[in-house]
Amino acid sequence: MKECPTCRCCFPDDVNNCPDHGVEMAMSISGEPILDGRYQLEKRLGQGGMGVVYKARHIFLKTAHAIKIILPDLVGNDPNLVTRFRQEALAAAAIRHQNIIAVTDFGVVRGTMPFLVMEFVQGKSLQDIMAEEGAMSPVRAFELMQPICAGIAAAHRQGIVHRDLKPLNVMICDELPVAEAVKILDFGLAKIKSGELLGSFIAAQTTGLMGSPFYMAPEQWSDEPPDARADVYSLGVMLFQMLCGEVPFKGSSIPSIMKKHLTSDVPSFASKGIEVPPQIEAVVRHALEKEAHHRTPSADEFAKELREAMSLASARLKRTADSAAIDPSKTIVGPAPAHETVPPTGTTTAFDPNAGTISAASLDEEAQKTLFAQRELAREAAAKKKLAAEDEQKRQTEEQKKQQEEAAREKERKQLEEIVAAQTKVRDHRRRQFDRKRCANFPASRRRADSKKEVSTPNRFGDRVGCAGRRWCWRLLHFERTQAFAGWPNEAARRFKGCSDQG
Repeated sequence: MKECPTCRCCFPDDVNNCPDHGVEMAMSISGEPILDGRYQLEKRLGQGGMGVVYKARHIFLKTAHAIKIILPDLVGNDPNLVTRFRQEALAAAAIRHQNIIAVTDFGVVRGTMPFLVMEFVQGKSLQDIMAEEGAMSPVRAFELMQPICAGIAAAHRQGIVHRDLKPLNVMICDELPVAEAVKILDFGLAKIKSGELLGSFIAAQTTGLMGSPFYMAPEQWSDEPPDARADVYSLGVMLFQMLCGEVPFKGSSIPSIMKKHLTSDVPSFASKGIEVPPQIEAVVRHALEKEAHHRTPSADEFAKELREAMSLASARLKRTADSAAIDPSKTIVGPAPAHETVPPTGTTTAFDPNAGTISAASLDEEAQKTLFAQRELAREAAAKKKLAAEDEQKRQTEEQKKQQEEAAREKERKQLEEIVAAQTKVRDHRRRQFDRKRCANFPASRRRADSKKEVSTPNRFGDRVGCAGRRWCWRLLHFERTQAFAGWPNEAARRFKGCSDQG
């Protein structure tokens, strides 16, 4: 496929010059401008470290889309590429939120060129807007940061971490309210870029990075798996850049940037010549903590802290302005460098509503110190609470283990009792069967006759049997001894029979 260097429109390989500008075509990606037989590539929108983004149109539905094609040089020879890429695409497509670019389709061309199909939006990136506007006011930054946090929080609730948040991945759509205009890009691709697609992509080996170095959390520079707090760190860097006009940590090389992220303190806004209320600066510093467990825990909490800081700053500005209007001796300082003036004797200074905002230096510094102290106390309380929870969990675990051991012993005892009872039952059953077999040939008429006797009589041994059952046992014994005289053939047998009758 070829494209025009001027308009970046895409054309087949057999076209040598652009029909609109007449310039010679330049080679782009291999193949025709029809992707997977469904999408007609129309124009290249941009190119990054991972791939190229094209504006495309569905051949049959005629709908506009943005397609990001992963560069073939970054794709390894993996036979399971389609399956693994499909899992990441499905995870990204599962996020449904008004502030996240929707993923509508995916595919792999010729087994080596994966692509994601996303909704197409017309607008500018946050990076372009910051380049045009420079340092933003807190109100403007808050207005843009709220929907960004909402989209990130929606992804975190589904267990998906972006890992590569930066102004270039945030689009601001034209002709829409700000709450709906903000769109976050590249969900699903950041995890692929980090090398977690089980070796399918070698972008980390090629670039040596798992994200954009200016916005990466300290744990992303190590082997620790990043979680939602890594995205919060990136949000803090973006908010610092929106308010200050530059990122907090800069360097001439990647190692120098990494060192500052890991060891350097966050520079103050005053050192950059920017006046920001201390409440907002405290929110930024909380999001940029080096240790993840000291950092703002979630995007929702970050938005909440920023909202509360804006409310406190606005209330303080309003109270200061009201007191200045009542007391003419107080002067309001504008945003530009200004000098405090004292009115001459006998004159009054009226409040000028157009004088601008209160200088950050004139705000109560004790409020910032108190806020930091409260933050430290909260951290200590959280640490103590965590230790107590761990001790309680350990105690519960030991108690549960003891209960399980006791239950196991009780179960073993019951099983043993059941085995003994079963063995006893079997033994008794066999004994009864043996007794029945022994008395099977004993005449029933004689057993009945014996059972009717109520008066005990002495047997041949001189014992007196007091019950029919016992007499029956003796009769059975004597009957077995007489079996040698079957049919009672002689007098001896009859005498023996008579002897047994006496028992």
